[in-house]
Amino acid sequence: MELVSVRIEESPHSAGRVRLVGEVAYDDRPGTEAYWFEVDEEYAPSLSLSGTPWLACLLPLAATLRQDLRLRLPVDPLLAQNATRISEFWTTWFRERYPNLRRVAVEADTETAPPAPVARETAGFFSGGIDSFYMVLRNAELTDRTQFPRIDRLLWVGGFDLLPNSAEEEFVRLRAKLCAAARDLGLGFLDVRSNLRMTRFQEAKWGHVSHGCALASVGLALERRFQALYIAPSYHERDLRPWGTHPETDPLLSTRTTRVIHDTLGPRRIEKLERVRRSDVAMRNLHICWVSGTSENCCDCRKCLWTMLMLEVAGETRWTAFPRPLDLERVRRIYLKSPFYFEMFGEVMVLARKAGRTDIARAIAACRRRSRWMKPLLKLLDSFRTRRGLRRVSRILRPIVMEGTVR
Repeated sequence: MELVSVRIEESPHSAGRVRLVGEVAYDDRPGTEAYWFEVDEEYAPSLSLSGTPWLACLLPLAATLRQDLRLRLPVDPLLAQNATRISEFWTTWFRERYPNLRRVAVEADTETAPPAPVARETAGFFSGGIDSFYMVLRNAELTDRTQFPRIDRLLWVGGFDLLPNSAEEEFVRLRAKLCAAARDLGLGFLDVRSNLRMTRFQEAKWGHVSHGCALASVGLALERRFQALYIAPSYHERDLRPWGTHPETDPLLSTRTTRVIHDTLGPRRIEKLERVRRSDVAMRNLHICWVSGTSENCCDCRKCLWTMLMLEVAGETRWTAFPRPLDLERVRRIYLKSPFYFEMFGEVMVLARKAGRTDIARAIAACRRRSRWMKPLLKLLDSFRTRRGLRRVSRILRPIVMEGTVR
């Protein structure tokens, strides 16, 4: 695959906005596809016309499509050197899960001189979730700035959690909520929109492989502004696993002028929430839900319900970020597919018993029992999909088993 050209143009839909557009060609189909990052026009001087952000962006898709990556524009030599190492991590980690992933060769000239900066800020990628709120709150409390510079600005990417086909009013509402959080925390705010997840890029596995590169590409598209970019970790140090953002791969997305920092692994999610809930700003603006596709938390998915359970057990009364009350009947219907969530809900169950909330403990115990018997049954039904004569059985029985299930 090949990055054919890069340009800056006015946004066709939003007055006062500009887009950095990359035209991408694939080896297995004709024509090109446009990828874009959109910002307010005041940030146009910060946009990069090099191939550097596109190397970070296209690397996971190239590995997925098993196509070497060619870029017609020069790229940062440090990132070019590390790109192959990143794809080697993927092929090693996911040899069984994604056997088609391939180590990618990069063909591009390298820049002789880095781009001239227009500012030297440090940004933290910010979704309004527990991990990113904890990262920002912790960063403000640090005293040693040799390894962890102070975050100056929060960077939100519309089109990653809210997809570009979401209703425009939801973008506006979520942007306003996160901008207010940044203001109340005394930080700048920058929103970027992208169509990345509406392009062929979606063929690269977002969770396991591609979202770290996607985040870095947004920051590197503004590489003339940012000297450092923080990515919040998804897991704690005792539960570290291969994932799209990882302490091994994120720093390899750095360039000579922009450092990508995978924030310290730190505590478990349950301990992060304990810190986050002490912040009035977070309790007003917490946004953890990607299921609803809106600016609101749905209060009905596994992620929302876990957070609400934790806040309820802690005696938290500031529920403005969650517009509906906790429904323990829905908690009983949660399917805990992964060991990660099974452990997380088990931790809340223990805390609920200690706090005297036996109603919550019983509801979580019920969902854990239900998940135990559902998992082998669903695995069996899924195996029927590849066996002639049993596919129809799987299509009929799986929806019956999953009816009313919260995921």
